[in-house]
Amino acid sequence: MNPDHQQSTPRARVAFITGAAGGIGRGIAEHLAELGYSLGLSDISEDALQTVANDIADATGVAVSARAADLADRQSVQAAVDATVADLGGLDVLVNCAGILKDARIEKMDPAVFRQVIEVNLIGMLTTTAAALPALRCSGSGRIISLTSRAWLGNFGSTNYAASKGGIAGVSRSLSLSLAPDGITVNCIAPGFIETPMSNSMPAHILDRVRHSIPVGRVGRPIDVARAVAFLGDANAGYVTGQSIPVCGGRSISGSIRKDTVSA
Repeated sequence: MNPDHQQSTPRARVAFITGAAGGIGRGIAEHLAELGYSLGLSDISEDALQTVANDIADATGVAVSARAADLADRQSVQAAVDATVADLGGLDVLVNCAGILKDARIEKMDPAVFRQVIEVNLIGMLTTTAAALPALRCSGSGRIISLTSRAWLGNFGSTNYAASKGGIAGVSRSLSLSLAPDGITVNCIAPGFIETPMSNSMPAHILDRVRHSIPVGRVGRPIDVARAVAFLGDANAGYVTGQSIPVCGGRSISGSIRKDTVSA
């Protein structure tokens, strides 16, 4: 056969995930790897990131490109995205998962802390999206999925966090309109209480109260979020855009009370 007539093997779909060393980020990366995605992974912690990357590559055999980046540093974000595109041959799905949480009552919150959370969670999402757009446009079925939080509906002591996550939801709705002609969808996932090492460090009595506030009767797991990411990131999910999907066990529904939490 003439080599010029041979068809090249189609590459695997490529996802770039920020915050990949965290509990939810790692869960998303592991699930997408199981589905056959090649992965570009990023996190501010280089050691933790390399551990996740090596574990996923060893367990699944998929191609993994890992590069540490600080969302507050535009150059490091661009370098991480560029490395993914160069190493894996393109980019189809961007998952904006990284974020920080620094709660305090508003009268006690240092304005610098408020700005830091906005800078990382909201501006960092915008920076990463801008860096990924050229490659996503080339995909033909680009997907941008950003994690907001049930907290954007309002959460005690989380004014800066709620503002950053609400901002992501608003930005995503606007981007969905401007990027639709490019075949790029833009959606959000708003997790509720998800079981991670961070959440498990909360006092037992607080965890018990949270569990009893969830209508489905259990806390969420990273795989619950990862499955929603997989749906929105699929090449065939092109008719869903501009949406924020709660993955919270029904906790975002006002007034929901499970029967076994009510005294007789």
